[in-house]
Amino acid sequence: MSSYSLEVIRDDLARTRIVDLPAIPAVTLQPGEALIQVDRFALTANNITYGVAGDMIGYWQFFPAEGEWGRIPVWGIGTVMTAGDSGLNEGDEYYGYYPMSSYLVVKPEHVTARGFTDGADHRAPLPPTYNQYSLMNSANGFKRDQNNHRMVYYPLFVTGFVLDDYIEDNDYFGAEDVILSSASSKTSFSLAHLLHLRRDRKVIGLTSPGNKAFVESMGIYDRVVTYDELETLDNSRKAAFVDMAGNRQVLEKLHHHYEDMMVASIGVGITHRDARGGADPAALPGAQPAMFFAPSQIQKRNKEWGAEKFATAMNEAWDGFLTVVDNWVTIQPRTGRDEMLATYRQVLDGAPPNESYVISV
Repeated sequence: MSSYSLEVIRDDLARTRIVDLPAIPAVTLQPGEALIQVDRFALTANNITYGVAGDMIGYWQFFPAEGEWGRIPVWGIGTVMTAGDSGLNEGDEYYGYYPMSSYLVVKPEHVTARGFTDGADHRAPLPPTYNQYSLMNSANGFKRDQNNHRMVYYPLFVTGFVLDDYIEDNDYFGAEDVILSSASSKTSFSLAHLLHLRRDRKVIGLTSPGNKAFVESMGIYDRVVTYDELETLDNSRKAAFVDMAGNRQVLEKLHHHYEDMMVASIGVGITHRDARGGADPAALPGAQPAMFFAPSQIQKRNKEWGAEKFATAMNEAWDGFLTVVDNWVTIQPRTGRDEMLATYRQVLDGAPPNESYVISV
């Protein structure tokens, strides 16, 4: 079986190539390294955000490529094919951060019954959360029938959960309404689901006309408006804006609409990758827009609560999310290099909100 990797031009994500890699038996490992075959991974709009923000946050550094090319990270499942003297066991499966490739060479450190950290030199400066790989067995809470859901939703649900915690931790910044852009995105509806459970504040979703019916059908937003209707929102109520779209024009309109009633402006994603032009966010009225970085809030809670309490709270919320998400979105399987490339292009151009994709390499 051939080995390959999907690469993109870092500043032009529509330009792609499939690169042939040495076959797994021909890969030479250094002492302490192991080779993990990438079995399958999820491909969502979140991965496009990784590409758009690649230079800003360092996503291109996880899996370096040559010259102007880059490898977009994805969340997936892999099997240890060659363990060497790494401390891993051949045949074990790990959930974590992978390239869209047939395999990944790692340098395991801190190997435990729960997983390991990739100690490769080029990953050392990067956020620890993305360098950790979890051993997939029942003792670690993995359920075989949830593997696809884990890849598609879990990283985004974690962001939604931590955002929900962050907003509550700050007493909603005094807001009466919480407004989410890209309301059909997985991170947005994860957060909306959690906010909806408490009913503490009104939850408003912003979306495109084509996605409005889907977003309304979920039943987790108190109101859904399209981007050209946002000036109909009640600006006499204090609002917190959670920006998944990264659309500068929408950001500008909302801030001018609410002015001082915009009490928080939290940047999260860049789903509107072609709408980055606009006014300097620092010059907008209302609360100063600021980027949210989930690992920082996770580290805060681990310190305050302890890792076990935080994990328990998140897993309970995750179990609740799994009872409803299949009512909204269907996971579609794809296989092989051709379907991987076609699916990448589909997601880049904007896939239907009621579909998700898992690629078997």
